[in-house]
Amino acid sequence: MPAMSKVAAISSVGQALVAEGVISDVQLERALRVQKLLEQPKQLGEVLVDLGYAKKQAINNAIKKHGGTMRLGDILLEQGIIAQEALTSALALQRERGIRLGQALVEIGAVNERTLMQNLAHQLNVPFIEPSFGMISQDLFTGVSPDFLSNHCFVPFSKNADGITVVIVGNIESQETRHAVESLYQGQVEFALGPEDAIRQTIEDFGRFRRGGADFVSAKTSSEETVVRLVDNLFHQAIEERASDIHIEPMARKVRVRYRIDGVLVYKTDLPLELLPNVISRIKVMADVNITEHQRHQGGRIEIKYKEREYDLRLSVFVSVHGESAVLRVLNRDMALVPLDELGMVPPMLERFRNDVLDPPTGVVLITGPTGSGKTTTLYSSIDYCNDIGRKILTAEDPAEFMIDGIVQCSIYDKVGRTFDSTLREMVRQDPDIIVMGEIRDKISAQVAIQAALTGHKVYSTFHTEDTIGGLLRLIDMDIETFLISSTVISVLAQRLLRRICPKCATAHLPNAKEVMALGLDMVEVRRHEYHRGKGCRYCSYTGYRGRIAAYELLVLNEQVKEAILQRQSSQHIREISTESTGLVSMREDAIAKVLQGVTTFEEVLKQTPRTFTTRPLQQIINMCK
Repeated sequence: MPAMSKVAAISSVGQALVAEGVISDVQLERALRVQKLLEQPKQLGEVLVDLGYAKKQAINNAIKKHGGTMRLGDILLEQGIIAQEALTSALALQRERGIRLGQALVEIGAVNERTLMQNLAHQLNVPFIEPSFGMISQDLFTGVSPDFLSNHCFVPFSKNADGITVVIVGNIESQETRHAVESLYQGQVEFALGPEDAIRQTIEDFGRFRRGGADFVSAKTSSEETVVRLVDNLFHQAIEERASDIHIEPMARKVRVRYRIDGVLVYKTDLPLELLPNVISRIKVMADVNITEHQRHQGGRIEIKYKEREYDLRLSVFVSVHGESAVLRVLNRDMALVPLDELGMVPPMLERFRNDVLDPPTGVVLITGPTGSGKTTTLYSSIDYCNDIGRKILTAEDPAEFMIDGIVQCSIYDKVGRTFDSTLREMVRQDPDIIVMGEIRDKISAQVAIQAALTGHKVYSTFHTEDTIGGLLRLIDMDIETFLISSTVISVLAQRLLRRICPKCATAHLPNAKEVMALGLDMVEVRRHEYHRGKGCRYCSYTGYRGRIAAYELLVLNEQVKEAILQRQSSQHIREISTESTGLVSMREDAIAKVLQGVTTFEEVLKQTPRTFTTRPLQQIINMCK
């Protein structure tokens, strides 16, 4: 292999790619020159992909394999976690004060400690574990004092059958800490990396436990009790952090735990691989699932109570090449309905939704979007708005997620013959004013909705389509006659969920040119406004976001749109007519308005909203949405 050029030598990412044969030394040198000349900064990997020199997957594989020999700053840059300016400032601070680069990056606010530690663990090829006292067997604290643990900033976490203890340290590069740990456990130790604040909190809880007067020796717990505490702790932390799903995933050398928070998977912690069988068995016992079956996928349900609230955990066990993987959906039974005016609709849209969609006594109302876009929440808020003593409301749901006083709700249960089709046929005989279908699944359910509307009922349902126009076209694809669609469907509401900027760590932010260009906006006009983003803190689980808000696209059908449907016009033509004649605000424009309000970011808009061919100027969007 030719010697590295001076230009190429400055990039450890590039060196890793050359070492793996992904690119040549000449290609790396050329890519670095191109990167330097770009007006808008790009990571080296992006430049290589743009030039056609490498595939993104090959770049990620090389970084994963050579992480231990790469510089931390280069890894963070390549992943887009920090900017070059931040790295330059951190390196200057590192030289000035003689501190670690990671500490310097945290101090200048370029990255939060959790993200830094996770990347450092990846670089060093060791597990990242965020400990708490409740997760750890008390046996492991025997013969060690809180002061000793605090002085060296480490805690024991687990012990395997070979007698090797997994120890979590805050600074794996500290020779003093490594010497203290290896002396204590006589070299029978494996290191993991963890956040210093979590380690110190665990030590503090241990000290409080000791000072409480408990007989520490007799308080030893069995391995079974330790796993029970560990699983309970994972569940409780997930609830505390508002997770909708818990993912327990076996890898080649560890078990990865992630929580889905506000629709995005957040890396929480790693667990030693030898704990996987016991953890999965404990979860299966709680779900009343066969614990001796390891070759078939399984499912079950767990009911738990935490802080006086009841939760359902829907379990799915999936057999993977590294062992059984578990995903648990977290459902809060006490979750309250969201009032209509708190859904996040801009005032003009909310007023129109009430007056032109919810108040009319007949017609079909469709709420569309992919799974997890908040359709059910909007559906229930709409039902609750219509719920009064003078209306009879019937629902067919699979299952009923919210209980609303004053309406008659039915959960589908196929095992006893209470199918979706039979329930829909029976509903019209119950003299309802409003029929709520949890979802239009097929041609039969679509026909029932249309026929119910034709006989004077109001029908609400959800639909899996990308946008409002897609909802109309899918009905046509189901062979529903266009004259029936145009005469019964009064509105289609499409939506997506965007993460809200965390109020605790929000800071001023200027969107980059790539985001602005992708949204079809003018950079000069964009820079006239102020923007924010979250840096990441404990309150938002270090994501920079907390909570979500919906972006909407409301289409209320008028005569021009109905005529376009009757003529089976293209989706683009129907959208143009809707925009011109109904004042349709696209979902992406509604989301942009929320960015201007300081609620979310352009990054979220690009990730979550469907692409539109044209975006109106910012000032026009502001005028339409205020």
